[in-house]
Amino acid sequence: MVAVSSRPIMTSLRRRILIVDDNADLADNIAEILRLAGHTTQVAASAEEGLSKALTNEPDVVVTDFRLPGVNGAVFIKALLVARLHVRAMVMSAYTDATTIEEAMAAGAAFMGKPLDYLRLSAWVGDAHA
Repeated sequence: MVAVSSRPIMTSLRRRILIVDDNADLADNIAEILRLAGHTTQVAASAEEGLSKALTNEPDVVVTDFRLPGVNGAVFIKALLVARLHVRAMVMSAYTDATTIEEAMAAGAAFMGKPLDYLRLSAWVGDAHA
């Protein structure tokens, strides 16, 4: 669990964010930090669940793990694009080898290694120029 202040850190641009990770504790921590920054969040444990939630709720931003049950995060991002969901995407992974990073970026996503830099992630999500 990550310790965070209960005082909201508001950003000027509020986004709908979908976090997809089979590590429920990490997904919940990311969701809580981004909620404290003023965003609306949802969590999914798999690409299949994430796609279902994305089709229903049309998030602005998707933050996904690379290694998911079934398909990887890059394939998941491509599925969102095929479904004509235009989202800003971040793939995160503890595996920071060139192949993983290149696959994520080829899918149109930004990449962040784990352990996450929560301040950097929050700044990326709230970037008004995205």
